[in-house]
Amino acid sequence: MTRAERAQPAGWFSYLGAGERQVLLLRGLALLMVVVLHWFDRSTEGVLFGVPQMALVVLAYNALLVLLMRYVRWLRRPLNYLALDAAITTLAVYLTGGYHSSFFVLYVAVIIGVAFQLELLRTMVVTLVIGLIYVAACYVNPAGLQLAFAQYILAAKVLLLLVVALLCGLLLEQLRREQQQTAHEREQVARLKALDRLQESFVLSVSHELNTPLTCVRTAVDLLAAAGDNSPATRAELIRTMDHHVRRLEVLVGELLEITKLDAGQITLARQPTDLQQVAGRVVEALHPLALRKGQEVRLHRLDAPCPVEVDRRRIEQVLTNILSNAITFTPKQGHIEVRLAETAGGFQVSVADDGPGIAAEDQAHLFDKFYVVVNDRGLSGMGLGLYIAREIVELHGGRIWVESEVGKGSRFCFTVPAGGKRVP
Repeated sequence: MTRAERAQPAGWFSYLGAGERQVLLLRGLALLMVVVLHWFDRSTEGVLFGVPQMALVVLAYNALLVLLMRYVRWLRRPLNYLALDAAITTLAVYLTGGYHSSFFVLYVAVIIGVAFQLELLRTMVVTLVIGLIYVAACYVNPAGLQLAFAQYILAAKVLLLLVVALLCGLLLEQLRREQQQTAHEREQVARLKALDRLQESFVLSVSHELNTPLTCVRTAVDLLAAAGDNSPATRAELIRTMDHHVRRLEVLVGELLEITKLDAGQITLARQPTDLQQVAGRVVEALHPLALRKGQEVRLHRLDAPCPVEVDRRRIEQVLTNILSNAITFTPKQGHIEVRLAETAGGFQVSVADDGPGIAAEDQAHLFDKFYVVVNDRGLSGMGLGLYIAREIVELHGGRIWVESEVGKGSRFCFTVPAGGKRVP
């Protein structure tokens, strides 16, 4: 028994779904109708077993079936117990008069139940089979089918079964289509709402990321203009500040242009033979001053032999730069970051591991999505573009990228590059 089943409240019908309970109710109403119709048919021709007694037998069968459903999973499947219903109904028809037996009504209940489970065409096929079984039961009954009157009644009842199946099938097909359309509209509404939230988050992120360096540049310009007698050292520091933030603006604008090209499919790779270890060494060396300011240690673990690949060097450097700069940003001061290269079956793997705060599981699922931003307890975030761009570039090279992380135990970002520069469409 599953956890969900154990969690259901105890009760006679707690193990039945809503659909099964409706079919059970339908069978009860059909059996009641059988008894009512019997009072209008006083013929004893072909009656081998009394209708009231047979009604009690069928009632006992239903009670036993419901009881067994609690323990036998096989019986909980609608088509399985509907097949049993059809068999019991056929037996009841044969014993209680054949073509004039009021137990014919139970066939109608079975067909309605089948229509709930199958599409229209299959429902019609099952109904045709049930109709043939009904004809056979009437044929072997002592009342027989020699009289034209009996044949007309039998034909009318079989036709009634087909009409019921057709009407129920058409109605339920329409209801299913409307349900699918409604679910699709709800999905579209949810997507639009998510898109609105994403756009709002993006606008706020871009505004913040662009406003910070602009404010710093503006402040430095005002300081230079307000005090012309600043010392050369002060002026040099202000100029360095402006240069730093102008470069930061260039990076942000470059990322925005980059995703526009990626989305438009305008990125082409300038592949060339490259040693992946040299690429990693250049990135680590370039970002070393940034880590040094935070007192962090960045170690590059090299392989004994070169890592020959055929890639767009600038793009792969961009991927590793985005990953390593994120590690430096989110890892606290005096932290440790390790960059490793490893040979895989189809190429090489680059990994960047840190001892930072880690990433929650719900964030990991969307970490490489466009504009998805993770804010940690120190308020560090971004525009959510760096990892998205990294993923797109890696996949353009035919590799893959992923993250392994646990909150409080750091993160490990990995990406692969196929040997020989395997291309993807």
